[in-house]
Amino acid sequence: MLDQRLIEANATKLDELHEIMLQQEHPEKLHDIDMKAILIDHGAVAGLNDAVRSLTAGKKILLVTGPTVITDTKNDAVKEKILAQLEADFDVEWLVIREPEGIVHCTPENAAKIQERLPGKDCVVGVGSGTICDLCKYGTFYADKANPLPLVIVQTALSVNAFSDNSSVMLISGVKRTVHSRYPTVLIIDLDIVTAAPPEMNVSGYGDLIATWTAPVDWYLGYMLGMGGNFHTAPSDMIRTQCERLLENSARLAACDPEVIGDLANVLTLSGLSMGLADESSPASGSEHVMSHLIDMASGVRKTGICYHGTQVAVSGIISCLLWDYFLHEFDPKAVDLGACYPSPEEMEPRVRAAFDWLDGTHSAADECWSDYQKKLRRWHDNRDSFRQFLDHFDEFKATVSPWVKDPAYISRCMHNAEAPCRYSVLNYPVDAKTATWAITNCHLMRNRFSIIDLLHFSGVWTDDFVQMIINRAEALDAGL
Repeated sequence: MLDQRLIEANATKLDELHEIMLQQEHPEKLHDIDMKAILIDHGAVAGLNDAVRSLTAGKKILLVTGPTVITDTKNDAVKEKILAQLEADFDVEWLVIREPEGIVHCTPENAAKIQERLPGKDCVVGVGSGTICDLCKYGTFYADKANPLPLVIVQTALSVNAFSDNSSVMLISGVKRTVHSRYPTVLIIDLDIVTAAPPEMNVSGYGDLIATWTAPVDWYLGYMLGMGGNFHTAPSDMIRTQCERLLENSARLAACDPEVIGDLANVLTLSGLSMGLADESSPASGSEHVMSHLIDMASGVRKTGICYHGTQVAVSGIISCLLWDYFLHEFDPKAVDLGACYPSPEEMEPRVRAAFDWLDGTHSAADECWSDYQKKLRRWHDNRDSFRQFLDHFDEFKATVSPWVKDPAYISRCMHNAEAPCRYSVLNYPVDAKTATWAITNCHLMRNRFSIIDLLHFSGVWTDDFVQMIINRAEALDAGL
């Protein structure tokens, strides 16, 4: 039986969460959460100065934001209000990260802008989006890995789960990469700020949680096939039940019900912590996230902005749900020709390069993808026995993971109830059918991590006709393209 304390976890009670994890089976597989505090409440930002004082006796603060105007439920300008609050006790330098086209990207170059201002500072305060949070985490960590400056993040929307994890999703050589960085020392989620965010941003956070029904299964699949080094049920068990309640309350989320907004803040934060507990993003990021990453990677060529991460992930999540539904109900392990499941590097390199060379004129994206993919290909060859055993015991695998997945029709229905986008074509930056189909078809070629799509590809199932069949099934749910 699941530990009731685990499935009803409170993200603000870090000490209690630490004790719960110590009492799980094989606690040595779980990692400590290196955070001092998480504050979630109405008016929580009033505790910002006390939080800074608890971390340093120094007075030099670097305030990092993006250029977007942010207001709270009283229509007060959040950044200016925080600046004035900090200036009452500290010497503050305010850095606004900008880019010429107005959209801030999570790149090492933007992180370097933060690093240039760190000498002489005692603490960094980041205010804003997941991008600003990731840049602050990455910039402060790689400036001094042994002793990074204290970092306080004030979250301004419930848009992603990335605020409470120890990694940053960076755009490196035109390719989205999840890079180890650090936790915020203190995370502040003021419900009076996040409730006032554009509704589509909080719906984005709800969308990011759709990965709860696909990413952990990808994670376990990779583990069983020898394609991943670690797996533990606790990180996903911690959020699954609370995510189920969010699905049930989808219509109340659409109505901005304050209670549901509070629940979303807690479970989204727990989702970030689940990645830290695993010390990898696998509990909350699987095949659905890689589809989304590819769409982001294509935005430069398409001359469009980056969609809200969570809503894009959620649309991709419906596709991943359909894939898992197919795998658990229609995949025939006896039909697999093991001898044909192991393409050579000479076969795969041209395919990877063909998938990504069009993204830039320098081949840097294709180089980066092939560099990572070949590691996965090599490991796949090295674990032939694991796949043979997996096929022999397929029914046992299905029995284990079936409770972890949801019917794709139910997921789609809940998303419609939440007024969340269910099609790529209606995202805040609409994605054309050609780009979306390219992303779905080629996402497994992007990186080292294993997912259901890799297994379908190596098994000979993943063809253009199969992808179109899945797209057609999404269409029947009023979802997909």
